[in-house]
Amino acid sequence: MNAEQFLAVAESIRSYALASGRDLNASNLFVHDMLMRAIEAGARIDGPARESKELQAA
Repeated sequence: MNAEQFLAVAESIRSYALASGRDLNASNLFVHDMLMRAIEAGARIDGPARESKELQAA
């Protein structure tokens, strides 16, 4: 998942929270927690394109 996709998912979650009357802060916290978990786990947010470029450079 690249950064644009992640931001699109975050915006979808926020829109759903606003439309359904749910707590916007809770949706923001959820998105933040998921992003931080991905970063802490060392997940590549850029996806396979970046990995292949790194392999070609090596």
